[in-house]
Amino acid sequence: MGRWLAPLVGVVGLLTLVVGVLWAELDMSTMGGVPLVGAGGVLLVVAAALAASVEGVTRHRHPLR
Repeated sequence: MGRWLAPLVGVVGLLTLVVGVLWAELDMSTMGGVPLVGAGGVLLVVAAALAASVEGVTRHRHPLR
């Protein structure tokens, strides 16, 4: 499950980040896009941590002979 969940969270995080930046740039009267940028950044960090943990768990080390 983790093999497809990390990229999915990463894509959602990137899209959230882009939408938040566009919203913050285009709507100068409010600060509505700023929380979306933060949420996108958090999702990217979560995706990276998830990918690293899945890779660490699934990687099999062979002992030196």
